[in-house]
Amino acid sequence: MAKSKRKNTYGYADLSNRQDNRNIKFNNFTLNPPINTNMVVYQSGHKSVGEPGWHTKIATYDHYIIHYILSGKGVYYTPSKTYSAGKGDLFLIKPEELVHYQADIDDPWIYYWVGFNGSETFKTLKLCGFSDTALVRSYDLDDKLKETFHHLAYPSYSTISREYELLGNLYQMFSLLIHTQPHQPISKSEQYLTRAVEFIEQEYSFYDLRVSDIAAYVGIDRTYLYRIFYESFQMSVQDFILEQRLKKAKSLLRYSDSPVGLIAFSCGFENQSYFSTIFKKRLGQTPLQYRKEAGFIS
Repeated sequence: MAKSKRKNTYGYADLSNRQDNRNIKFNNFTLNPPINTNMVVYQSGHKSVGEPGWHTKIATYDHYIIHYILSGKGVYYTPSKTYSAGKGDLFLIKPEELVHYQADIDDPWIYYWVGFNGSETFKTLKLCGFSDTALVRSYDLDDKLKETFHHLAYPSYSTISREYELLGNLYQMFSLLIHTQPHQPISKSEQYLTRAVEFIEQEYSFYDLRVSDIAAYVGIDRTYLYRIFYESFQMSVQDFILEQRLKKAKSLLRYSDSPVGLIAFSCGFENQSYFSTIFKKRLGQTPLQYRKEAGFIS
């Protein structure tokens, strides 16, 4: 998934400020640290009443969100393209992008949604049929997807077992989308890219990870590796590695009370000073400010 070049001046949407109302069921699952990190469900919900012209505020998220439209139609606005979507369509919101969406005046939409992220997200969403140029796809085979989203919006459990219930339904959603998505033969460049991304996700914690190490693991030269990364993500291999490290650091700052220096080291930064400098440059605040604003730990 390509990273938006548009600077985020709005800050991440604060899930803690959102509440149920007569038209919307909303679940915030970020209040407790997750047990699993390969995939984490952040939020889910159900808009059960169509309101003509109703629209969201412009917002950006630190996770992916998929909406599944049950009836009606509307418009989804992204920095690069505007999408029309209706009954049976799903639209994907990517992290770090300023987006909003609006219901049709005459036929307003009703939908479910789920927000998630994790180390398996990149390859899973590709298998589901989403890409930078395809943020909307359809599912109209049967009611199985609707039932799966309903379970995500209205989970049965409230204890530790709820996380596994949510993950089970999330993977069921992925399974249904992958099963109904025509798959073209995977090109060599896509195979190389997937292997490179998986290697980075496994090795990012080593501060001396080099581009040449990744190229050697994949079995291609550095120039070709740079090219396929830029074509897919509009960023260099080094920037992609940095994004992975910062993503993991943000998670640890939110969900753990580990010292900042230890988080820096465990995420592949050579020292705390460099980590703090890069963090503030990229996110506009220090690690401690981010931790305090997130409000997940005392």
